[in-house]
Amino acid sequence: MADEERPSDLKMRSQHVDKINVDGQILSADEILARAQQRVQKKQQPTSGVDKQKLQKRPLTHDEIAAIKAQNKHSRQQIIKKKPNLVQAQKSDPFSEKVPTIDTKQEAKDSNQATLVKGSAWLSAGNIVSRILGAIYIVPWMALLGSNSNRANGLFAQGYTIYAIFLAIATFGVPAAISKLVAEFNARHDVYQSRQLIRQSMILGVALGIVFGSAIYLLTPVLAMGNANFIPVLHSLAPAVAIFPLMSMLRGIFQGYQLMSISALSQVVEQIARVIYMLVTTVIILRVNPGNWSGVVVQSTFAAFIGAIFSMLVLIWGWFKYRYILIKPLSLNTEHVKKPTLSLIFNILKESWPFIIIGSAITLFQLVDQYTYFNVMSHFFANTNTQLQTQFALFSANPNKLIMIIVPFSTSIAATALPMLSGSKATLTRENIQDQLKQVIKLFALVMFPSTLGMFAIASPLYKMFYPIDVSNQEGIYLLQFSTILAIAFSLFMLLAFVLQALSEVSIVIKAFVFGLLVKLALQVPSIRYFEGMGALIASMIGMAIAIAYMLDYLKSAYDVSLSSVGHELWQLFIGAVVMAIISYASVFVMSNFLFPMDTKISVTITALISAAIGGIVVILLYLRMGFGDDLLGNKIRHIPAKLRPKR
Repeated sequence: MADEERPSDLKMRSQHVDKINVDGQILSADEILARAQQRVQKKQQPTSGVDKQKLQKRPLTHDEIAAIKAQNKHSRQQIIKKKPNLVQAQKSDPFSEKVPTIDTKQEAKDSNQATLVKGSAWLSAGNIVSRILGAIYIVPWMALLGSNSNRANGLFAQGYTIYAIFLAIATFGVPAAISKLVAEFNARHDVYQSRQLIRQSMILGVALGIVFGSAIYLLTPVLAMGNANFIPVLHSLAPAVAIFPLMSMLRGIFQGYQLMSISALSQVVEQIARVIYMLVTTVIILRVNPGNWSGVVVQSTFAAFIGAIFSMLVLIWGWFKYRYILIKPLSLNTEHVKKPTLSLIFNILKESWPFIIIGSAITLFQLVDQYTYFNVMSHFFANTNTQLQTQFALFSANPNKLIMIIVPFSTSIAATALPMLSGSKATLTRENIQDQLKQVIKLFALVMFPSTLGMFAIASPLYKMFYPIDVSNQEGIYLLQFSTILAIAFSLFMLLAFVLQALSEVSIVIKAFVFGLLVKLALQVPSIRYFEGMGALIASMIGMAIAIAYMLDYLKSAYDVSLSSVGHELWQLFIGAVVMAIISYASVFVMSNFLFPMDTKISVTITALISAAIGGIVVILLYLRMGFGDDLLGNKIRHIPAKLRPKR
C-alpha cells in the first residue's frame, strides 16, 4: 500500500516546508510577515513625547555644520600642538594622500587671492570713480571763479583738512575696527556676537555724530585763527560731521562681510550728489554776485552733507537687499553669552582708536603744513596774505586734488586685506598670513607703480587740464610731479599701517607714525625757509620714509616678509611702469610740440587723455606678458588671448 500512503506523506511534508520554528513557535510565512509588520508599526508609533523628539531628528543647519567643522579643526590643531610627532609621522607615511592636501591648500590660497582681488577691485573702482568726480569738478568750478580760483581752492582745502581730522576723530576708526571684528566673528561662526556688534556700533555712530558735529560748530572761532572767511566754511561742515559716523559704521559692516560693492556704490553716489550741488550753487551765487567767491566755498563745503544723505540711501537699500547675510538667524541649540553693552562698546573703541592715526596720517601731515606754512613764510619773507594763499594752493591744495585720485588704491587694497588677515590671525595660520602679505605687496605695486609714474609723465597737460592756464603753471607742474612720488610714500604707509593693525600690532603702527611726524616737525621750518612750498613736501617725504622703514623692519623680523621677499616681482613691475612712463612722456612731447603748439583747455585735455590711454595699454600688455595677469585675474586669465599671455 505504498502507493496509497504517498499522498498523506506529501501533505505532511508540505506542512513542514510552509512552517518554521520561530522563538519556539511553528509559524507559517504569512504569520511571520504579519508579526514583522506589527513590530514595524510599533516602532513608528512612539509611546512618549521624549521618544518622539528623539526619533524625529531635524537636519542640521548650515551654521551648525560650520560650527562643528570649526570645532573639529580647532581640536586637530590642539592635538598637533601637543603631539607634533603625529604630523611628522603623517608626512613620512608613504600611503598618505598627499595630493588632495596640496590641492586643498592651493584652493584656499586661490580663494583668498580671488577675494582680495575682487574686493580691492570693487573698492578701488568706487574710490577712483569718486575721486575722479571729486577732481573733475575742479575744471568748471575754477573756470567759473576766474581770477579768484586759487584763493577759493586754498580756502576750500583748509576747510576740508579740518573736516577730515574731525571725521577721523568722530568715527574713531570704528568702521575699520568693525570690519575686523565682524570678520573674526564670522571666522568663528559667532552669529550672536556679530549681530550684537552691529547693533551697538550703529548706536555708537549716532552718538559720535551728535557730539562731534556740535564740537566743530562750537570750536570754529578757535580753529579759524582770526580768518573771517574761514568761520562760515567750518560751520557749513558741521552737518556732514554729524551724519558721517553712522554712514561709516554701515560701510564697515558691509566690508566686514566682504560686500564691497555696496560700499563702493555709496561712495560713487555720494560724490555725484556732492558735485552736482556744488556746481549748481556756484552758478547761482556767481550770477547774483560775481565777486562772492567765499560764499561759493561755503556752499561747496556744505555739499558734503548733501552727498552723505544720498550715500545713506544707497546703504539702506543695500541693507535690505543683503539682510539675509547681515542678519543671519540665530541657532536655537547654541548657548549665547550676552555681554554688557558698555563692555562691547569699549571693546570697539579699544580696537578702533589706532585707525584714527592710520586713516588721518596724511591729513595730519597736511595739517602741519596748514598751521606752520603761513607763519614761517611771514617770518622770513614779506608776502601778502593773498600771495600766501595762492602759494599754499599751488603746493598743497592743487596737487592733493590729483594725487588723492590714486592714493585711495592702497586703502582699497588694505580695506580688503584687513578682514582676510584678521581671519587668518584668528585661526593661527601663519603660512596663510605670509602668503597674503606677499600678495598684498605685489597687488599694491601692480596698481601704484603705473598710477604714480603715469601721472608724473603726463603732469604738464594734466595740471593745465584741471587748473587755469597762467604764469603759475610751471611751478604747479613741478610741485605735482614731486607730489606723485610722495603719493607712493603716503600709499605704502597707509597700506602697511592697515596690515599691521589687522595683525593686532598696534604699538608698531603708533611708534612708526610718531617717529615720522617728529621728523616732519623737526625739518618743517628749515625746509620751508630754503625751499618754500617744496620744502614742506620734502619734510613730509622724509618723515614718511622713516615711518615706512620702521614698519617694514618689523614685518621682516616678525613674519619674515619684506620687499626683498618679492623683490623679483617688484623689479619687474617697476621696469614695466618706467617703460610705460617713458612712452607716455614721449606722447606728451610729440603732441604738445607738433600737434597742439598752443595750450588751450581742449588741446591739453586731448593730450592728457590720449597719453594716458597709450600708457595704460602699454603697461597692461607688458604686465600680461610678464605673467602678472594671473595675480590680477586668477582663473579668468584663460579669457585673454594666448598671444598676450607669457610662454609656459
